[in-house]
Amino acid sequence: MWNDTDTCSNLFSLLYGYFPQIYNLRDNFEKAFLNGLKSKKLTLKNNGTIDDALTHSLSPIRTTGLELRKEGGTWRGDGIYIGSESDFTDLMYFWNLRASGLSVEFLSQDSTPRFTKSIKAYIKRLNDTPNSNQHIEDSIYIYYRGDHQEAQNIMGAYKTKKRFAFSRCDEVSWNGLNIKPTSIFFTWKQVSANIDKKYDKYNVSIPLPEKRFLNSEEGVRDIGHQYMAVSIDSFAETAHAGYTLNPPFIRELNEFYSREIAMNPWELRSEKDGIGLLIKACEDSVSLYPIIHQKIIEQIFHLAGFKAQTSQAGLLTKQIILNMREDNPIEACRVFKVTGVRELLASPKTANEKAVKWSEGTKVIWDNNFQKFETLHIESRDKKKLGSNDVFSYLVKKRVLAPRLSWPHKLLGTKVTFKCRNCGLKENIYLKDYQNDWRCPSCNGVNRMREYFGEDFQGTANKYWRFKRAGLFAKDNHQEGAVPVILTLLSFVRIFDLHKLIYSTSLELKNSEKCEIDLCVLQYDRGNEIQVGIAECKSKGQKINQQDILNLTRIQDKLNALGLDCFIIFAKTADKYESEELALFKTLSSENRKIIILSNKELEPYHPYWEMEETEKLPEKYALDMMGMYRNSLFLYLSKDS
Repeated sequence: MWNDTDTCSNLFSLLYGYFPQIYNLRDNFEKAFLNGLKSKKLTLKNNGTIDDALTHSLSPIRTTGLELRKEGGTWRGDGIYIGSESDFTDLMYFWNLRASGLSVEFLSQDSTPRFTKSIKAYIKRLNDTPNSNQHIEDSIYIYYRGDHQEAQNIMGAYKTKKRFAFSRCDEVSWNGLNIKPTSIFFTWKQVSANIDKKYDKYNVSIPLPEKRFLNSEEGVRDIGHQYMAVSIDSFAETAHAGYTLNPPFIRELNEFYSREIAMNPWELRSEKDGIGLLIKACEDSVSLYPIIHQKIIEQIFHLAGFKAQTSQAGLLTKQIILNMREDNPIEACRVFKVTGVRELLASPKTANEKAVKWSEGTKVIWDNNFQKFETLHIESRDKKKLGSNDVFSYLVKKRVLAPRLSWPHKLLGTKVTFKCRNCGLKENIYLKDYQNDWRCPSCNGVNRMREYFGEDFQGTANKYWRFKRAGLFAKDNHQEGAVPVILTLLSFVRIFDLHKLIYSTSLELKNSEKCEIDLCVLQYDRGNEIQVGIAECKSKGQKINQQDILNLTRIQDKLNALGLDCFIIFAKTADKYESEELALFKTLSSENRKIIILSNKELEPYHPYWEMEETEKLPEKYALDMMGMYRNSLFLYLSKDS
């Protein structure tokens, strides 16, 4: 206890804690602390010496940390804060250091003799504490806000085995890089969640660990309706692909996240490693709704002052990706890396009534430098090298190309022997049955007939069949530029293979002006940094122009103003850029704008940088983020040697 008139009254409240008497609470916490814990009451006299027993006693404020565990946090260590007990900023800095997870005692520069005895006892305690690393001696940190020499003079009166390390505190100390708060929690446990999908939304039900720190005995205060926080970090999100429970750590989006994930605007907040959720102590489980990636990106643009919505081209690109397969569909799009595939799909012949023969299609694929794609995996195979027949067959399987009978009026009644892939029994079926799924009369199993063209018509496909673009590829509109966007996305998927990456295909953005971006990628799993890429993607024969540059730089400025690290991405399915385009890129580089440049050199291989001739000279051969891709782009396209 201490007198309110003591000059250190406010400091003592922070150092030891106290029980206020003015709130008319139902429970007498001070009495419970004294009687329940058999505590000893100690009175601090005005201007009297601080008892050294207080440095290791269990005070009310230290009781609040019992059974709590710490993880992570700042590299700076425990020690002493030198300041004035009457200065609010000193008291605030002292409080924040302790709240960061550090063990820090306060040494008043105005009344140093009062604290001498307790500070000496505290220094002895730190000296007796084993080093965190047996080969490196710990330091005792001295935090201060005033003059460095004065701080050294004050600490000169104290003897120590470990060295003092002086650390000035100012506004920069709290920038998230110097002093990093420790994660403090009661318990941590890995649990398995139940995932269900209803009405186009995923529901994740998570059982909560047992709360052993709560006392449930009869006669004890009912604390079941008190609130506490639970932190949730989703290890894997493959069960709800395209959705996340770990959104980017952007505080301004907390209300949006809370409405979407918890169905309540005030229950949830984003954290650096997941989400934090307010729950009642009596709750044993929580139900959450993962948020779709597209909405996150749209809200980020909303923060930047844009109204964002997926364009027609973006919807088409998204649907092409989803149609390739159900699980991890973007990886099934590797077939578009093959130059001959893009040439085949761009050919007018694949759209007209005559269509192309199997041999004609494989020749187009082979003639466009197919040898460099022979190690590419588009699906599992037993042989070492990929063949042009494999590629053409894959396009038929994925309904990119549709089979049609060469002479329908002659071949409609023709039958061939087919071996059911489910039961193994043979049936004589009509040729036309290969154009759709076929159900076996013996086992009632469904055979997806398009998957068997390459196997069942080896050497005879030209006799019966022609192939033309189908489905989303049927229209002669170059699929609204979808293929360059898909290849660009594949490059970023490979770079961020082990980190969180969300994306959106083509977006229309509106504020005072209207513009469109072909792709937006967002990466947020490398420390506190959030990287955003906005892309302009072109096919061979198209050019990036000044208007594209103006649109992208305007968006980049807005996103940078939010504290995001924004990169402009230029991608083109061509072997090189025109001199006019390179001149535009050099202008952007001279303005210190971060740009990423991709051509067939990066887009066609499995990994953007591992197979090119300049690999060993690259600044970032194993690029792990957009900054690494930016450095590589400058070297490959804008350096004197490029």
